[in-house]
Amino acid sequence: MHTFLNIAVIIIVAAVVATLGDRVGRVAAKRHVAFLGLRPRLAAAWIAVFTGMLIALATLGLVTLISRDAREMLFHFDEIKARETQLKGEVETLEFNRKSLVEDNQKLEKSLSEVSQVLADKEQEAEALVTQIEEGNARRAALEREMAAVERKLKTSQADLASSQQRLNDLRAELQRLDEQVGTLRETKNGMEKEARQLEERLEEQKQRLDALRSGNIEIEVNQPLRYVSLPAKMTLPDSQRTLITALDGLRKQLEARGLTLKPVPAASVGQIMNSVSLATDDVIVVVLSANNVLAGDTVEVDFELALDRVVFRQGEIITRANIEADVTRDELPQFFANALAAVRAAALSRGMLPDITTGDIGVISAGDIAGVADEIEQIQGRRVLEIHAGKDFRTTDVLDSFQFTVKPAKG
Repeated sequence: MHTFLNIAVIIIVAAVVATLGDRVGRVAAKRHVAFLGLRPRLAAAWIAVFTGMLIALATLGLVTLISRDAREMLFHFDEIKARETQLKGEVETLEFNRKSLVEDNQKLEKSLSEVSQVLADKEQEAEALVTQIEEGNARRAALEREMAAVERKLKTSQADLASSQQRLNDLRAELQRLDEQVGTLRETKNGMEKEARQLEERLEEQKQRLDALRSGNIEIEVNQPLRYVSLPAKMTLPDSQRTLITALDGLRKQLEARGLTLKPVPAASVGQIMNSVSLATDDVIVVVLSANNVLAGDTVEVDFELALDRVVFRQGEIITRANIEADVTRDELPQFFANALAAVRAAALSRGMLPDITTGDIGVISAGDIAGVADEIEQIQGRRVLEIHAGKDFRTTDVLDSFQFTVKPAKG
């Protein structure tokens, strides 16, 4: 509306300017006004032109004063044109953005529709879950009631269980005691079986010796010890070898006194036993043995064995146990002690004790000890157990000649 008003003002001002210019030209022509030496008619024409120009300029100034749009059109046309171009670009951008927004809106509407469908499905699932929860709550209430009943039964069962557990512990303790007794009995049985095997072996050796004696005059039996050579651990290897050679020389002289000859000992045999001695960290004894049966006038060939020179039985240590039945009479006790001495011998040999060179015995129980123990045995009724203890410390080559005897009632 403002634009049309400006156009109307311009048209009216142009009409007024044309009218005024024509009127001024006519006045100048009637009055024959001279202008710059021109003729009146030409001067009137120029006056009309200049008048129109002045009126047009005045009109233009007036329009620019009263119309801001006119000022913008006259003085900022290029800027307006550039602004128009910029605005057109922005309009195109906005239009593109609008189309993108429309497309995004369509996509969002589609997504919203899909989400709405998913939401509806989830609502159905939620309703199903609510139903399951209600069923679960009902089941939970039933289980709680059942649990309360079970707890009441459990409290009753726990009291019974505590009583049963105590009974079970008692039975286990009793079973452990029985296991210990069985273990002790098994050890005793194994020891007795071992002693029996050793006695059988000894008996077999005695039979072989008896057969040999019956068949000929055997001076030295095979594997019979001839000399014990003690070699302390602190002794150097050269000294040990010299000690062994000296002992062999003494054995040679001893055999010659009996009419026998010692076969020279190979250096390899001496070196071999010395190697074994060098590996030992304790005191050792080299046992010089007969390698074969020797008759009168034969040559004696020797072999070597190595034994530890140590304490075999300590004072007070039990050497063996022997059961004494309730019906054993005093007349039967000598045979019992003979068997006990055989058990002592077997125990000593099994522990590595060496027999006497001359007699071949391990030890002997004196008649006084036998009489004293017999008196103790008669003072106890029923089945008894005889324990034979070492009366002092005994080393490998010692003779068992000191004992301590203990008679106890047999358990069970």
